[in-house]
Amino acid sequence: MEKENHSENEELRTQMRTAAADGASVEFTFPGSMLAYQFPLRDWSYTGLGILARQDSKVLDHIREGQIFSVTLRRGGNGLSLEMYRVEIRHISDPEQGRHPGHKVVGLSILEKESA
Repeated sequence: MEKENHSENEELRTQMRTAAADGASVEFTFPGSMLAYQFPLRDWSYTGLGILARQDSKVLDHIREGQIFSVTLRRGGNGLSLEMYRVEIRHISDPEQGRHPGHKVVGLSILEKESA
């Protein structure tokens, strides 16, 4: 599967991002799969989430830009907060040089909040 290889330096965001709290993560499963994937939340805005995936993660073989699925957001911090969203993969890109070596940044656009 061919993936776009953007750089974080390209203007891919329309809103300012906020760094995620320690322990914050995004979890999802693919339809028909019993495996759950959990990735650290890097940053977020009201319309999007940025996650980190190791470059050798098998999940990168199964995701592509434009793909839509549901995720569970665990905000971390002092209290556990679980929120469910329907998202679209906007980009799979390399982090800025020197930041997060061995990882890819996956940008998720929030389409709607789902009820639990």
